[in-house]
Amino acid sequence: MPVKTRRSRKRSKRRKPTSKLTITIVVAIAIFSAIYYLWSQNVVKLPDDVSNALTQIEQSFGRTSSPFVSNSVSFPSQSVSDSLRVYSFNIQIFGESKMKKQEVVQVLVDVVSHADVVAIQEVRSIIDEPVKAFMAKLDPRYGYVLGPREGRTSSKEQYWVIYDTDKLEVIDSDVFDDVGDRFQRRPMAVYFQTKDKFNFILIDNHIQPSDATREIGVLPEVIAYFQDKWDEMDVLIVGDFNADGVYYNENDLINVFPESDYLIILTNEYDTTVAGMGEDSTTYDRFIITNSAREDYTGNFGVVYFDKMYDFAELGIEPKQVSDHFPIWAEFWMNRDTD
Repeated sequence: MPVKTRRSRKRSKRRKPTSKLTITIVVAIAIFSAIYYLWSQNVVKLPDDVSNALTQIEQSFGRTSSPFVSNSVSFPSQSVSDSLRVYSFNIQIFGESKMKKQEVVQVLVDVVSHADVVAIQEVRSIIDEPVKAFMAKLDPRYGYVLGPREGRTSSKEQYWVIYDTDKLEVIDSDVFDDVGDRFQRRPMAVYFQTKDKFNFILIDNHIQPSDATREIGVLPEVIAYFQDKWDEMDVLIVGDFNADGVYYNENDLINVFPESDYLIILTNEYDTTVAGMGEDSTTYDRFIITNSAREDYTGNFGVVYFDKMYDFAELGIEPKQVSDHFPIWAEFWMNRDTD
């Protein structure tokens, strides 16, 4: 007779149902991770207290708010709701070629996203598409003003001012009426109104290096022109002044902008050019305000040394591909203006 074999069957273990607490925790972690990712990429803006809490969490783990920034140097702390962070940045020959370099654009977008206002110089594109493409990569809250193409030669430039529409609106904008043709590129001004008391004129300029002494000498006239035009005394004049090196005697700047009328925020000891351009502490870029705006100035300012802030080896680019200038910045109160 055939021998009947007995099949051994393993008794399957009954799975325990997942507890509601576990599901809640998993869902909460997923939601937090999504919000954190969108915040870190500057896709969403969170309330100041939440944003500050996330920043403290990052710092406790030795991280920064930008995925591209190294731990050695970081951006200035995020501006609070009642203040305004104003940048000036010579972006260096901005156009179609620059927009094709993805890693360069990533750094530029990250830098701009830390500001409330950015006055940009050296937009060289003959079409507006690169500017529009760049704006599409920023948070939708950012708007911009793009000036006319300026210059006596075929190599013309535009001024470009990017601003946070949650904090500011544009009252008007115009370029200096340079009757005597003294500027290679006429300075452009934007008249801003904040959501609070601080209204101001932001003048963006790029001084011609070979004619720096004469053009800088005309800038007080430019300031007076826009003050009269819009009946506003608070003026911030920024940009690439080329106010150092072989182009200009930096010690003469105080004679053009005396302390009785102006505050030179970024003084001669600061280096605003990327390494390799020349001697140390070359202060080409400047941030100057009229005395009437002193009450609005928080006292916070600086230079964004992005060459030490990003892992360029990992990005596969050189700092000078981003720009040969560092952005400069100063901060202002929005709710303390009395004029």
